[in-house]
Amino acid sequence: MTRYLIAGAGSLGTVYGAMLASAGHDVQLLARPAHADAVTSRGGVELRSFGTVQHPTLRATADPAALDPVEAIVLACKAPDTAEVLHGIRHLAGDISSAMSIQNGVTAADDLARWCVPSAVVGAVSMVGGTLEQPGVVAHTFAGPTFLGPMPDTDPAAVDTLAGDIEGAGLEVVTTDRIRSVEWSKLVHASPSMAITALTRLPFHQAFVVPELAEVFLDLIVEGAAVAAAAGVEVDDWPHILPVRSLATMPREQGLATIRARGEAMVEAGMTEVRISMLQSVERGRPTEVDAIHGTLASEARRLGVDAPTTTVVHRLLAGLDRVIVQEAT
Repeated sequence: MTRYLIAGAGSLGTVYGAMLASAGHDVQLLARPAHADAVTSRGGVELRSFGTVQHPTLRATADPAALDPVEAIVLACKAPDTAEVLHGIRHLAGDISSAMSIQNGVTAADDLARWCVPSAVVGAVSMVGGTLEQPGVVAHTFAGPTFLGPMPDTDPAAVDTLAGDIEGAGLEVVTTDRIRSVEWSKLVHASPSMAITALTRLPFHQAFVVPELAEVFLDLIVEGAAVAAAAGVEVDDWPHILPVRSLATMPREQGLATIRARGEAMVEAGMTEVRISMLQSVERGRPTEVDAIHGTLASEARRLGVDAPTTTVVHRLLAGLDRVIVQEAT
């Protein structure tokens, strides 16, 4: 049994926490007050997963000071909340032997390595899907893999612990020595997926099937792959991530046809109400992850001398939208 903290447990973090608890691990959630209160009153979480319902026992709190020591942490908060969350749980860092992030972006592992011992930090990318249907109730909506791999200073035992526990909890795990490629491939995948839906307020499939939007989608993929290459990382066609390497290198018309076919497949499967997380944040009036995704790509393009005009404009639009959201919230 491993003692886990899910730090910033929203929908995805709660899926991980609930499944780890179901497998017998001691799990605490650090969550928003409404969710934490509901979990506490229930004595656990209601986990709905592909026709099954489980009620794993775990603890939750909104107060970092109330957390007990743990051995492993899964950082699951939205990227803008990272500094505040890690500062709030700084008293736990000394006991951590395994740490991973399931956030978007490519800097989370570095944030963790500054918070706890670098040997504990494992690179991670999650393609799992979850929806918080109401406080205390979470749905496991997509059974994608969790990619895990060592960072430069990682102790192999940390990878083994997380991989064994997560796989033992019933989630698919893919271990790789190319975790940076997975991180950047997902970043390039996320750039058009999040930007186009957040700016147009349209469901995900429309970004693929509307010709003008598909053009922007492909531009962002090509630019993102070029930034990654300049940063010394080769993107690839990883499972459950868009085939960003192929899209970035194939002839443009073939790329557009591939994007269109992906959208048509979504329509045929009835996936016409998918609303990407950044769009959900905009609709709820919450800050987005623009800095972690488009800010990273735009700043790296400038630093490395990569021509990325579409990425630059999209970043400015999203950053302006995010500024208004923050101003209205305060």
